[in-house]
Amino acid sequence: MNAQDEKSDYPVANFEEPAGRQRALRRLLWKQDLLLMPLLTVTLGLQYYDKAALGSAAAFGILKDLQLQHNGTTTRYATATACFYYGYIVAVLPGALLFARLNLRYAAGTVITLWGLVAILTVVVTDYKGLYVQRVFLGLLESAVSPCFVAITALWYKPQEQAKRMGIWYSATGIFSMFNGLINFALGSSGDAHAWKYIYYFCGAVTMAWGLVVMALLPPSPLQPGPFFNETERALLRRRFEENPFARDRQPLKWSQAREALLDIKTWLYLLVGALVYLCNGAVTAFGTLIIKSLGYSGLQSVALTIPGGAVTCVTIYIFTALADRFRDSRTWLFPISCIPVVVGAIVIWTAPWHPTAGPLIGYYLVASFGAPYVLLLALASANTAGSTKKAVTNGAIFVGYNAGNIAASYTVKTQEAPQKYKSTWITVIVAMAAASILMLVLRFLIKRQKDANDAEELSDDDVVMKVEEYQDLTDRQIRGFKYSL
Repeated sequence: MNAQDEKSDYPVANFEEPAGRQRALRRLLWKQDLLLMPLLTVTLGLQYYDKAALGSAAAFGILKDLQLQHNGTTTRYATATACFYYGYIVAVLPGALLFARLNLRYAAGTVITLWGLVAILTVVVTDYKGLYVQRVFLGLLESAVSPCFVAITALWYKPQEQAKRMGIWYSATGIFSMFNGLINFALGSSGDAHAWKYIYYFCGAVTMAWGLVVMALLPPSPLQPGPFFNETERALLRRRFEENPFARDRQPLKWSQAREALLDIKTWLYLLVGALVYLCNGAVTAFGTLIIKSLGYSGLQSVALTIPGGAVTCVTIYIFTALADRFRDSRTWLFPISCIPVVVGAIVIWTAPWHPTAGPLIGYYLVASFGAPYVLLLALASANTAGSTKKAVTNGAIFVGYNAGNIAASYTVKTQEAPQKYKSTWITVIVAMAAASILMLVLRFLIKRQKDANDAEELSDDDVVMKVEEYQDLTDRQIRGFKYSL
C-alpha cells in the first residue's frame, strides 16, 4: 500500500500543547500494546509449546512407542528433535521474504491453523521415521512466525521502542515452558501408557483455534489499523509510520537490497551469534526433562521441575530488554553481560554433585536465561537495518543461525555421557557464550564505525532529506544520516 496515496484519508491530529500530544501518544502506545502484544506473545508461546511437546512426551511413552531409543542411545530422538529445525532452516528465508509482501493477518492466521493440524497428526505416527517427516513439516510451517513478528514490531514501533516489545513476545518461550510443565504434568499423570498422545491432541487443538483468533484480530498494518483505533489515533499512527524508517508495508522484493544484505558482514555476524546462542537450547528444551531425570527424579517430577526454568527465562528477558530501552546504545554491552548467568549455570550444573538437590537445579535454571541475549540480538539487528527486503534477509539470516544452533544442540547431549554429567553439553554452552560475546563486541566496533561516519556527514536539510529518502524504501546505507544504534 502506498502511504502517500492515502494521506487524505486521515485527519491530521492537532494538539495545542505538547503535553496533550504526549498523553495521546502514550494512550496510542498503550492501545497498540494491548492489541498486539497478547496476539504475538500467545502465538510465539504456542509455537514453543508445539515444538517442545516432544521433550515432555519423552517422559510419557513416546520413546518406546515410536522406537526413539535404540541400543541404549537416544540418537533417533535427537534426530527427531533436529528434524524440526531442518524444515525450519529450509523455509525461514523464503518465508521471511514472502511474508514481507502478504497481508500479515491472513498469512499468519493460516499458517498457525495449519501447524496446529500437523501437531495433532503426531498421534497417527507409528514409528520414528514417520515422526521425522512430521517434525520436518512442523518446522516448515512454523518457520515464518518469528521473522514475521520482528517485521510486525518494526512496522508498529520506533527503534527505541522495539527491544522491550520483542522482549515481551519472546518471553513467551519462558511463560509457555511453565504452562508446558503444568499442563503436561496433568496430562501425563493419567497413568495411560500412551499419555504422550494427549499432549499433542491438546496443543494441536488449541493452536488451530488460536489461528482463527489471529485471523480475526491482527491488523494488517498501521495504515490499516481496523476498528480498534479512532480517527485521531489513526492520524497519529500515520505520523509515526512516516517518521519510522523501518516501517514498510508490503513492498516489492528488491534484489539489490538482498545483495546488499548478503554482502554486509554484519548479516553473517548476526547469523553466527544466533547459532552460538542457540547451542544452549538442547540442554534446556529437547533434553531438559531427561537431564533433570538423570539427577534422580521421576518422569512426572522432571516435567514439573522444568517450570522454574521458564520463570528465569521471562525475568532475565524483561530485565535486559528494559535496560536496553532505558539506556541508549547499550545493547552491545548488555549482550555479554546477559551471557554471564548462562555460563555460571553451566559451570554449576557440571561441577555440583548430581543428586536430587537444589545445586544442579539452580545451574540448570540459570542456563535457561539464554533467551535474553538472543532478544538483544534481534533488537540490535532490527534497529540497524532499513529497507524491506534487506530487513527480511537479515531477519532470515538470524533465524538460519537459530536453526543451525538448534540442530547442533540436538546432538550435544549424549546419553552415554550421563555418568560424566553430560560434560560435552556444558563445555559447548560455555564456549558458545564466550564466542558469541566476542562476536558481539566485533559487531559493536563495526556499527560504531558506521554510526560515527554518518554522524559526521553534513546534510543541507536534515529533516527533508530523511523524510524523502525513508519513504522510498531505501536501505540503511542508502539513507543519508541514518541513525545507527549500539
